[in-house]
Amino acid sequence: MEKDIRIATVYKKDYLEVFGPYKMSTVRWTRISESLANLGFKVDMIINSNDALCPTSPNLQCVPSSKVIWEKYPIVKTLYHTGYQALVEEGVERHPFVISRLGSVVGSSDDVPGVHFFKDERRKLYEVQLQIHEGSKYVAFSSSPDKLLWEEEFGQKDGLLLVPTGVDRIIPDPSGNPYTEFHERIAVYIGNIRKSVHQMELNSLWQEKLNALGSLLKKKGIRLCFIGLGDTEKIDSSVVTCLGPVRNDRIWDYQYFADVGITLAMGEVQNHESSKIYYYLRTGLPVVSEEPIPNNYVIEESNLGFISHYQDNQVMVDMIEAAIFHKWDHEGAIRYILNNHTWDKRARIYEQVIREECEAQWG
Repeated sequence: MEKDIRIATVYKKDYLEVFGPYKMSTVRWTRISESLANLGFKVDMIINSNDALCPTSPNLQCVPSSKVIWEKYPIVKTLYHTGYQALVEEGVERHPFVISRLGSVVGSSDDVPGVHFFKDERRKLYEVQLQIHEGSKYVAFSSSPDKLLWEEEFGQKDGLLLVPTGVDRIIPDPSGNPYTEFHERIAVYIGNIRKSVHQMELNSLWQEKLNALGSLLKKKGIRLCFIGLGDTEKIDSSVVTCLGPVRNDRIWDYQYFADVGITLAMGEVQNHESSKIYYYLRTGLPVVSEEPIPNNYVIEESNLGFISHYQDNQVMVDMIEAAIFHKWDHEGAIRYILNNHTWDKRARIYEQVIREECEAQWG
């Protein structure tokens, strides 16, 4: 097919004003846009302003939302509920070919297992899901449990895609150890703790869990470091070292020079995947994760880490210590990630359905 296919990718118009360089969502939007451009599509990222943070390439550019001509895009791809809400605000939610990629799926009530949004927040997300169900040709999910919940809420139909988080194929070489002021082994938790105004229970749970792990690790001569955004006023600085947020393009050294990465579950049941697992493993960093997280299989298949029972802090600490001193095949794990879990691999899922649909339409 000779005809160029132009795609608009939409996250939210104000993303650069909300800590864009520090959020995984910005990485996901940028990397999928870049990967689709590398596959030969003409991709425009719709933003609220011109900004130097926006990537450019022969097939990729950023277009201010005030200058968008929606009719020129045969495909619109949105990210998260906010991306589809941006279409609604623009009055183009009935575009004939929308691909909506969701981060988390919520149910129609507060008691759905594995969902950790409640009350007004959950209700608002569900209302957007109703709009997405009505207006999207394809809906993509990060995990099988999320996809299953969607099918339970809205029924099974064609156009439901499983597209987990990816990771960069090419990353910078190590440039300098950010932990030189510390003398202990380093266990790191990299990720944003939900602010207290959103998911207050989860915010408290993770801070308490980090404090408990940090206290036990300190007794073993291991320092627990937290890197990320969020409300951390309950963090005990005597046992957890908060290093604050680090830009996504500078995070790699914090993984290269750590000894183990930690992943925490949201509860006894969890539908949403943990993107940090892919990123830890991309640098060959062993991972210790809690059992409910649905993409723990990546740790098992890469053979680089351990999976702990949920809320068993002592066992998790013992696994963290064991992971630090175990003789791992780090390079083998990195090869596994590159072969199976890059953004390029994820973009090809979209490429297949886009080209099939466009071939049917244009011949």
